This record gives sequence, C-alpha cells and structure tokens, in this order.
Amino acid sequence: MTLKDQIGTDFAATALNVNEFATAVTYTPTGGAGTSINALISRDEPFQEPYVRGDNFAICQIAVAVTDVSNPQHGDKYTFDGSDWQHDPSQEVITDTPYFFIISLRRIE
Repeated sequence: MTLKDQIGTDFAATALNVNEFATAVTYTPTGGAGTSINALISRDEPFQEPYVRGDNFAICQIAVAVTDVSNPQHGDKYTFDGSDWQHDPSQEVITDTPYFFIISLRRIE
C-alpha cells in the first residue's frame, strides 16, 4: 500500500468514524432512496445571500467517502441534526482526492 492509499484509508477510519469526528447522515440521491452514511460536517453561521433580498441561508460543507456517494448531484438531499440540506447549486463538488468528496450544502427552508 502506498502512502497516498494509507492516508485515504486512515481518513476514512478516523474522520468518517461516528465515534471520532463524523455524524450519521441520511443521504438521498435525486430520484433514489435514502441510506445512512457517515460525513464530516463543517458548519458556517447563517448569512445574508448576496443579491437575494431578505433571504438568509444556512450553509455547510461535508466530506463523504466516494464509496458512499459515488456521483454527487445538485438536488441530492442530506438529512442530519433534524434538518434537510441540498447540494448548493452555486458550488461545485471538490474532488481533489480519490477517497472523498467535499460538497457544499444549503439548508432547505
């Protein structure tokens, strides 16, 4: 196993472990059924969306294993902490590694 492979394995074993840092999330792909996955969640404070008068949005980023979410799409739904979130249509998925995706989400109000 290469160092690169080991880092990906270690990330999944620690950061995506609900006993360490991760949160259990229900992932529902567009047109599909929900399934439980683990995700590392980075939350931001609600903010005023530029150019949209009067609308406040809660946003966050999540890291998910590519084995759990193989093809993230706009419209996919993620449910955690009692709220539904969707892939933010203004943001692309970060795919710098073959082990996980970083996806920007916007809470569904």
